[in-house]
Amino acid sequence: MSEPLIVQTLKQKRAEILGQIKAYEAQIAHAKHDLAHVNATIELFAAPERQRARYIVSHGFFKKGEIAEICVHHLGDGVEMTTRELAERVMVERDLEITDTALRNSVVFKVVQALRHAKRRKLVRMVEKRQGMCVWRAGDAVTLRVVASSPSRPD
Repeated sequence: MSEPLIVQTLKQKRAEILGQIKAYEAQIAHAKHDLAHVNATIELFAAPERQRARYIVSHGFFKKGEIAEICVHHLGDGVEMTTRELAERVMVERDLEITDTALRNSVVFKVVQALRHAKRRKLVRMVEKRQGMCVWRAGDAVTLRVVASSPSRPD
């Protein structure tokens, strides 16, 4: 026996309403996606200094060899220091703001670079890595800096 006409009609109406709900849910999902993009764009223009990555170019902050010289000075007498500690010491000596995270990270990268070059010249040596940070100690090489005020002439 077939279903009464009223039941068939109600089932069709239910299917139609479910279809509309699914269509509305798809529209809502699309609208939420669009809203997220609009909010992100507003955030970019409302507070650009907070959203954009800041890169500090510390190219002109230091003279050639200055970072390595400061690090070797602080590593004297068998002291071991991490790269970050050395970077903070370099920043203190140069009167740079230690609380500026972007600047500190830039100086840390400069210190790593300088220490790798100093390691090749045996001015420093890497002792170990602790929690992803290199620990440095003064090297075995002895360096003397001689500054001539006038050119020497053979007698």
